[in-house]
Amino acid sequence: MRRQFREGDLEELKPVKSGKVKVDDVNLYYELYGAGDPLVLVAGTGISLAPWRVSQVPEFAKHYQVLIYDHRGLGRSDKPDMHYTTRLFAKDCVGLMDALGIKKAHMMGHSMGARVCQWIALDHPEKVRSLVLSGPGSGKYSDKLEDYPRGVPMDAALEMIEKGYEKYQSDHWGPGFMFSEEFMQQHPDVVKKYQELIVDEVPPLKCYLRHVVARQCHETTHLIHKIKAPTLVVVGDKDIHEGGTGSHVESAEVLAEKIPGAELVLIKDGRHGYLREMPEKGHPPILDFLRRH
Repeated sequence: MRRQFREGDLEELKPVKSGKVKVDDVNLYYELYGAGDPLVLVAGTGISLAPWRVSQVPEFAKHYQVLIYDHRGLGRSDKPDMHYTTRLFAKDCVGLMDALGIKKAHMMGHSMGARVCQWIALDHPEKVRSLVLSGPGSGKYSDKLEDYPRGVPMDAALEMIEKGYEKYQSDHWGPGFMFSEEFMQQHPDVVKKYQELIVDEVPPLKCYLRHVVARQCHETTHLIHKIKAPTLVVVGDKDIHEGGTGSHVESAEVLAEKIPGAELVLIKDGRHGYLREMPEKGHPPILDFLRRH
């Protein structure tokens, strides 16, 4: 049965601690919630910490100390004019953990954040208690994905030109890719809330495009078999948007096959925004996995 959203479902908690920390050449903005074993949530392409704050933090902070933050180039973090990579984002995340005294944590990344978490598990295995790769962004994980586009995908570039940057960002949280049409019709207020969050904290276009390039150039094909952390790969079974990002279901299956001992969970009727549309389906397998590790 589909969850019925109620007024107040998207109310935000107050962080127990927040601020900026200097990590190498950038100041990164972060927020900490709850208490207990650390859980770090790593966001996707061009997305600030805001969606985590209203969708996952209220539930996860009941059980864990939750760290959310803005990648370089986003939100309230610094926006240096330079080349970005998912490996650099991973280095930033580990530097932030060190600055906050977090020796080891459960790591959960969604979309591009799942790519970032792969690098954390590969380059800094001592920091990773367990690994959750949610809606894992595509990458050249196998020879089956040889046509995976690099740089800025043409379809995204054309759509951005036609609609304008902010409209493109808002529409990204729309039917088909992020949400089902049924959900958008039943809960327009919830969808509007997310669209407002995205537009309110939309990064400069140059930074967003640098994030897209970082995402599209992610490459761990010959390394992911070295990941030792207990790993859960979770994805909506309708997260098959081909576009520039490829099928996330196909990528999830490849990751689960190549990472030793990885578990794979498909969320029925879930799209790329399953964590926001149907947390009643997405949260239980994630929390169960975290409890076991």
